[in-house]
Amino acid sequence: MSRDFGQELRDLAAQAATAAHPVDVDRTRARLHRRRTQTLVTRSVGGLAAVGALVTGAVLLGARTTTDQLPVAPVTTPAPTSTSTPGATLCGTTFALPERDALDTEIQGAVVVGTLHADTASFETGTGVRDTLLVDVGTTADVPTGPSDGLDPSGVTTMLVAPDGTVAFWTDPARQLQVTATDGSGGLAPDGLYAAVDCRTGSPLTGTYRAYATTATDGTDGETVELAPVSLEPGSGTLAGQWPDRVPACGKPAPADLLTGRTDADLDVTLDPSVDLGEVPGGLHVGATLTATGTGRLIGRVPQALHALLVDSDGIVVSQLYDPTRQEYDSGTTFDVGPGESFRGEIYQWFASCTTASGGGEVPAGTYDLYVYTVMLASAGPDLSPGPALAVGGPFTVTLE
Repeated sequence: MSRDFGQELRDLAAQAATAAHPVDVDRTRARLHRRRTQTLVTRSVGGLAAVGALVTGAVLLGARTTTDQLPVAPVTTPAPTSTSTPGATLCGTTFALPERDALDTEIQGAVVVGTLHADTASFETGTGVRDTLLVDVGTTADVPTGPSDGLDPSGVTTMLVAPDGTVAFWTDPARQLQVTATDGSGGLAPDGLYAAVDCRTGSPLTGTYRAYATTATDGTDGETVELAPVSLEPGSGTLAGQWPDRVPACGKPAPADLLTGRTDADLDVTLDPSVDLGEVPGGLHVGATLTATGTGRLIGRVPQALHALLVDSDGIVVSQLYDPTRQEYDSGTTFDVGPGESFRGEIYQWFASCTTASGGGEVPAGTYDLYVYTVMLASAGPDLSPGPALAVGGPFTVTLE
């Protein structure tokens, strides 16, 4: 399309501010519970020691590695290459990190814009003073096996790249905010907070930035991904969200239209032909193709994770669709598809039993029908208005170990 897609997404975000689910700050606070001594030691030793190598890595990293589990395709916008020298600071360098897939880890998360309230040490998203960044980015297992795979921020460097191709922000451990509530409550701000300041100028960040996260310390290892862009424009926000009122309920009969293949889905999901579902552990991480089924165009951002559920031989949903321990985020990849057109995505799903919240765990070993079922925000129709778009695929026979 000829229109400015970056502006389209910003407009979509502003229009959908009330439709998209905000960041669950309470859950984020719990997951990023303050570990001042441990976190600062880990990041100071691991993060700072890798800075020089990271800069070198920008030159050495090649095209994203192809594996049996194909990753989300990188955005097609050409990115500048690094002209920095080894040992130089990241700030202000002409920098870009091509996406690269590691076999043992998966980077997930996002940089969220909001406000830090000093009196309560609380972080809030919304339309107030947007002067703080929450870097909710970390690594998890490449194949999910349980809630213990929550994000580990240590060893991950996150950067914001300005339109001119230079690094305007990076997660320098020395700049992380350490805030204790001033109201006497003893409250502590969550880990991962930074002032939304341009490291090149000391001025507030403005506009929209491309976001990258990496564990790579040279050109041969580590994971590098482009996250959803970060916008400090008024009214912008995180597009991804969970939609519990629109998904099949765990422990209940699966919807009849899903079982009969008559779901009125906006996107049809197929698994990569190489995917082996014969011996699956407690979770699944595989590549998939999404094909538009409607009559108009769909425009949006690919979620970092497509979701799937399991149905037993009695037609009962036996796994939770959304992992309650994880926040939902978009990737840095956009899609713009018409009828019959496709784009790439990744299924990343831990098969949690219906009793997980009360102390249960994984779904028991056995053979089940797997259905891909994901609700994402996308713009559609002649006016490109934003709304929930449904992606469905299956059934696929899967055998859990």
